Amino acid sequence: MEKLYCLIRVAFQTKFAYIKAFWFNIFGTAVSILIYYFLWKYVFMSREELHGFTAVQMTTYVVLSRTLSSQFSGGINKEFAEWVYKGNIVVELLRPVHLAFNLFGKRLGEFFFFLLFKGIPIGILGTLLLGGCGPAGVVEFLLFFVSVLVSIGILFWIEVAVGIVSFFTLNTYGLAFTKSALLSILSGGVVPLFLFPESVARVLDYLPFAGMVTVPVYTYLGKYSIQEAVSFIGLQVVWCVLLGVLVMAFYQKAIKKVVVQGG
Repeated sequence: MEKLYCLIRVAFQTKFAYIKAFWFNIFGTAVSILIYYFLWKYVFMSREELHGFTAVQMTTYVVLSRTLSSQFSGGINKEFAEWVYKGNIVVELLRPVHLAFNLFGKRLGEFFFFLLFKGIPIGILGTLLLGGCGPAGVVEFLLFFVSVLVSIGILFWIEVAVGIVSFFTLNTYGLAFTKSALLSILSGGVVPLFLFPESVARVLDYLPFAGMVTVPVYTYLGKYSIQEAVSFIGLQVVWCVLLGVLVMAFYQKAIKKVVVQGG
């Protein structure tokens, strides 16, 4: 635990060193929220509800979904990019701390920084200023927080998988962009999943991507019963474990064929 704490602290301090750049990131997320807010406001001018969502609930959905999905553009893909391009990946593999453990500690540090300086402030201010709503209840709020924590595990393993693929392609930037776009769409970060064809939406509900935006936000808004929310969070945990097993198996094979660009 001490090693994990040190990794988290270092990642947190590193992010804090670039706090000015982070303000621009926050500004970009705020602009994104405003754009989606006005789009949905126009939609609700001609109706009171849409698929069970009121205008107030949709405002909250926009604030939370855009904030959560803003994590997709960052993550440990940048670490992989630097390690692969600079040739530092070999050094990282020789460290006494396992590569995955090292990256997980850094990802947690980034998440806590995100939560403290972006997630909570934007979530509260966005909801208050734009006229959103609070959680459906205390239990729903607690389950929302648990769901968000589990979703970080899912996102982490997806980012590790993308990083491992970079061992072969030697190009993580294109992969990172593709990852960000796909996750935003498939998780419900761009539009709610109910706007997809019913058969597609039903499948997406049970894939790991929904666990990163749709499940926590639906839980927060009370769109799931307590039992349904617990079931979906349980499914998130299953996906997190399954992805971890698959990615680590992929890692063991890929690490034997690591090729560093430029040397």
